[in-house]
Amino acid sequence: MDPKPLTTAEWAEVGNALKFLWLALGFALIAGSSLLTAHAIIPSIVDTKTVAAKWSRLRAPLYVVGIICFMGIFASLYMASEYTDFLHRMYSRWWQ
Repeated sequence: MDPKPLTTAEWAEVGNALKFLWLALGFALIAGSSLLTAHAIIPSIVDTKTVAAKWSRLRAPLYVVGIICFMGIFASLYMASEYTDFLHRMYSRWWQ
């Protein structure tokens, strides 16, 4: 199977898919760091009395940000998959 070169519209689809993949990576980095901070770092430093107990109030907003970004990962991956139709047209039998 010899694939044909991509058209301008197909390159636009590739660009949009890549944008959503980068967005998913950004969401993953933000979700990971906020959930790690809210679930592990803040309780640890509060229990060792390194910082005051009032820092525990930051946990709830960090959990909210983490969960929203976690949902954003799946939404971005779904949107990226919507822009990969050219792969199915070009490689209709990709498993061979």
